[in-house]
Parts: sequence; C-alpha cells; structure tokens
Amino acid sequence: MVSIALRRALFACALFLCVFSSHASNAAGLRLVIHDDSGNEGDALPLPSRFAAIKQVIETAAGRPVELIVTRDRVRVRDLMERNMGDLFIVDGIDLAARALTGLGFNFVATGRPDVNSLFIAKGAPIENLKQLAGKAVAMPPTDALGGKMCAAELRDFVGTQFTPRPSREYSAVVWAIENNVESVGCIPSYARALEGLEAKKLKVVYEGRMVPAKAVVSSLTLRDSERTAIARALSALDDEGAGKAALKSIRVTGFTEGGETRLRSLAGWLKDR
Repeated sequence: MVSIALRRALFACALFLCVFSSHASNAAGLRLVIHDDSGNEGDALPLPSRFAAIKQVIETAAGRPVELIVTRDRVRVRDLMERNMGDLFIVDGIDLAARALTGLGFNFVATGRPDVNSLFIAKGAPIENLKQLAGKAVAMPPTDALGGKMCAAELRDFVGTQFTPRPSREYSAVVWAIENNVESVGCIPSYARALEGLEAKKLKVVYEGRMVPAKAVVSSLTLRDSERTAIARALSALDDEGAGKAALKSIRVTGFTEGGETRLRSLAGWLKDR
C-alpha cells in the first residue's frame, strides 16, 4: 500500500504542477496579428516598431505580453485564422474578419472608424446608380484585395456580371487610367491617397458606394472572454486627440467602437469570392 506520506507528497507535487501550469498559461504571449493593406499605395510593409503603441494598449488590457505578427498577405492571414495560430486579429481585410465570425466561430471585438466605401471616378457627370455602367470596362484594384472586392460587390448589386474589370494593383494606376482616357470609369476605396488632386486632373467622384467599417478586430477561441472584454473596452476608449493618438494613427483609424457585429457579419456574403 502507498504510505500516507507518499500520497501527501504526490498530491503536493500535482498541486504544484497545476499552479505552475496556470501561471505559465497566464504569462504566455498573446498572439496579435495585424493585417496592413497599404501596399496598394506603393508603400513598403511597415516595421513592427510602428505598432508599438497599439501593442502596449493590448498588453495592458490583457495583462500579459504580446507577440506581434505584421503582414499584408491575405492568404497568410486566412491561414493563421483557420489554423488557430493567432489570438487577436486587427485587419484591414474586413471580409476576412467577417468570414472568421461566420465560418470559424471567432468572436467580435471591435470595428474601426471612420467608415469607408468605394468611390467611382470619371470625367463625366454623377450617375444615379451603377446600372449605367452595364457592359463597360471598369479600372479597379484586383479582386484579391479588399478594395477590388468592394468595387466588384457594388457593381454586382446593379449589373451582375455585365462589366469587365481592368485590374491595377496600385490605386494611383486606376486614377491614371481615367485621367489618360485608357478607361472611362474607375473605382478605388475612399481611403486611397490617390484621390488627392482629382479636380486638378479634371476627374470627379460620380458614385459613392456602401459604407463599411474601416477595420475589424476579431479574436479566436483561444482568447479568454475576460481578455476580449478588456481589450474591446481599451480600444473603444482610445482618443484621437489624447494619449491614444499614436496607437490609432499607427493603424490608420480615428477610433474604435464595440458596436457593429451584426453589420460586420453581413459583409461575409456581400464580399465573398465569386
């Protein structure tokens, strides 16, 4: 028979291992994935140091260190989501976040402000709706990028497949195509820097599309509910005029809201691949 002393020793050892495991779990780094889609402006991928302020906000809210992954590769983001290789995702690809909510069981955290949309540009007069573009070629980002998905979704709502996309990776190339009469109409997202100086180029916005969140924050099931709640509150409390300005500027938003989950989920169908 096992002696009482031995049983006590085994129990103490098991208790120590449980406590140690709990502390180790709490101290493990939170895996934060930031998807930056600024490559369509011709910019290089930002260094991780650019996101130091937002990283600190999340570390403080979660109470543990953050391991940061920065990428603009949509395929990699999707893979990290599907393989459960990240705890928290801050993404420009709102369609990826929407699909994570509806298809992977992810949890909603927040959405970024301000809202953005697709802008159709041309040299002509404003149009009432996109039915007037049926059968036309449209200069736009490729549909493997969010900007292209938004433009294509707007067109499908009105003309189905009766349009020909003329993809250009950089937004400035879309503007150039319209300015130089290569195409008669183009589409780029409202946050594109390439929109600056349209009037000088004798171009104008002829149609504005559906408003969507500028950014989405979602979490996998590996993030504890208490951490998710704390992070959501911390993000929504950031002030563009106060101490949170650096954090918000690093990810190109003016603020966050804890609302908008239903709206974000609805984008999974609207922006899905065709």
